[in-house]
Amino acid sequence: MIGKRMELKLFKERPDTNEAGRRITEMNKVWELLQEPDTVVLLDVDGTLTSYNYGEYHAHHELDFTPEFRDVNIYADCKRLMPMYNYIQKHGTDRIFCISKEPHGHESWKSEMLERLYGIPENHCYYTLEYDEKPAIAKRIVSEHFGDIAPKKVVCIDDSDTTLAMYMKETEFCTAHPMIFMEHIEEII
Repeated sequence: MIGKRMELKLFKERPDTNEAGRRITEMNKVWELLQEPDTVVLLDVDGTLTSYNYGEYHAHHELDFTPEFRDVNIYADCKRLMPMYNYIQKHGTDRIFCISKEPHGHESWKSEMLERLYGIPENHCYYTLEYDEKPAIAKRIVSEHFGDIAPKKVVCIDDSDTTLAMYMKETEFCTAHPMIFMEHIEEII
C-alpha cells in the first residue's frame, strides 16, 4: 500500500512538461514513425526478433562460451514472434534491415532464420563482432540505401540499453526498445 501511495504522489507532483513527460511523448512519436511507410527500421536480432531462449534450462545455450557452440544451429528451431512478424508484414521488408553481433560464425544460420520467419532478405542482414560497431553500420546502411534521408525517418531497435545509448550518442537516428511492440500489441495482432 505504501508503494502505491508513493507512486500516486510522484505522478501527481510530476508536471506534464518535465523531462520524463517529454520522453514518454517522444516514445509516442517513435511509434508513430514506425507506422509511416517510408521509415527505415534497423533491427537487432537476438532478443528482438528471437526470444533468446536457446538453452534447455537457460536463456543461453548450454554450450555457449565453448568452442563446440560454433557447430550448434540455435536458429533452426526459433519461433516467429507474432507482434514482430505482423509489424514487418505490414511495413514491408524494403526498409527493414538487421544489425546483429555474431561472434560464433552463425551468420548464415541467422540469415536463413530471418528470411524463413520474417521474409527479411539475406542482403538486409549485417553482422559485426562487436556491439560498438553497430552505429557505424547503421550509418553505412542508411547512406548506401537511402542517401540523405532525414535522421528522424530512421529507427534503431535493440534490446540492449548499452547499444541504444551508442546509437543515441553516435547517430541522429531515433531509437526504441523492442518492448514498444508489446506496448502497442493490440494494434499489431
